[in-house]
Amino acid sequence: MTTTTARRPDAGLLSMAVVLVAAYFVAPRLLLGPGRPGDFPRAFAAFWSSGGADLPPELQHLVDYQFHYHLARVIIALPLLAVLVTLTVRLRRFRLAAGVLALAAAVLLIANVQGVVSPFGTLLPILASGSAAADSAALLAQVRDQLHNGATSPAVAVMLGEYVRWHVAKGVLVGLLAVVLAGLSAVAWRRRRRWLSLLAATLTVAALVVVAANVTTVADPVPPFLLLLQGSR
Repeated sequence: MTTTTARRPDAGLLSMAVVLVAAYFVAPRLLLGPGRPGDFPRAFAAFWSSGGADLPPELQHLVDYQFHYHLARVIIALPLLAVLVTLTVRLRRFRLAAGVLALAAAVLLIANVQGVVSPFGTLLPILASGSAAADSAALLAQVRDQLHNGATSPAVAVMLGEYVRWHVAKGVLVGLLAVVLAGLSAVAWRRRRRWLSLLAATLTVAALVVVAANVTTVADPVPPFLLLLQGSR
């Protein structure tokens, strides 16, 4: 009787996790409608030809869509992460699987917070990918020329600012994740769960490498931004 009663919250949490995973993938498009990333190259061309820092209405609409899309996913990913962490603590037999899923939810949360912080930045890789790369080649050449020469227009300043903000957000959030993983490693070591401690320590090192890469990018953003515009990142 006691066991059955104890399992009810776990079953409820599992059901909640399934619902939140489905909502994560389905709800944003149901709420906002389909996105139009294919319109970005044309909207960006209008922005570039204006020469200013203000976004034209069509581009502003695409940026607003990105912001609300990622915000909706953040709102869903937060409780999903909380549920998966709770399941990791409660389900001894499935602790590793639940922990892996919690880590995946944390990564998704970080990616979407980046999208909220820099919605324009999430669209920039489109310019150098697929068929858009050929259409945007002339514009991107002008952007690269400005970056190489150091005399950037307001439009390039906006793009570079978005790129830096995207990496600042990633560096800070992955840094927080590294702190959590390091704490988990220490706790597991004290409880003599060596394999878990070593696994968390390995993930901590990986997270710190990501933090270092983002700090380097923020300190000198032009070279990696040029690589992004060339479709290398």
